Amino acid sequence: MHKVENRKCSVCSAEISKKHCSNCGQYFKNKRVTSFTILGDLFDNVFSLEKSFFKNMKTILLQPEKIVLNYWNGYRGFYYSPGRFFTITSLFIAVNYLFSNDFLGLKVTAEKSFSTQLAIILINILFLTFLSFITYFKYKKNLYEHLILNIYNVSLWTVLFIPISILLDLINVSSSIKGFFYIPFHLLIILWGSRAFEMSKSKRFLYVALNFILFYGTILFLIATQGNF
Repeated sequence: MHKVENRKCSVCSAEISKKHCSNCGQYFKNKRVTSFTILGDLFDNVFSLEKSFFKNMKTILLQPEKIVLNYWNGYRGFYYSPGRFFTITSLFIAVNYLFSNDFLGLKVTAEKSFSTQLAIILINILFLTFLSFITYFKYKKNLYEHLILNIYNVSLWTVLFIPISILLDLINVSSSIKGFFYIPFHLLIILWGSRAFEMSKSKRFLYVALNFILFYGTILFLIATQGNF
């Protein structure tokens, strides 16, 4: 074990006081690397309370436009990136995979599969991206900006609905009943996505209703079309 006294920071060469560099703020852990170190660092990076998971979740839940507009306007580093939000969502999907072979009753194969549960979320992101691009075309956001919007929103509500999906599975609720939870799941995603655009409440209601009708209208059309083959 190393002594902290007179230790120089590896980044800026300033002297380290206790566990932090007084100049650049780098953290110094005076311990050998072990399995507990790796797990602890993973937990700290993903779920630490200081400007991380819970703070980002609170911000995007209460002020989704704040994080989305911040990213659209070119600012990086303070809030979680869309990629990091999706990575965390993947971790939650992995937890769900341990309990169930579906997400809210929807499954692609009969066997448990992490990849198929992840595919369900990816399909939702891509489908909702295309629909929001059409619905909010007048706001002149390109397809990639809509993709960012929907990665944030689908990730948020997937993380919040996975505990519900696990609970429903543990109490043996049928898949058909669990499937009804997709309605509030998608409605909340569409509603929260609309908040990235400035508009009146009445106009927001119309845009959300249009997006919601387009979403489920397309799904019902695809189901009906597939049934005819």
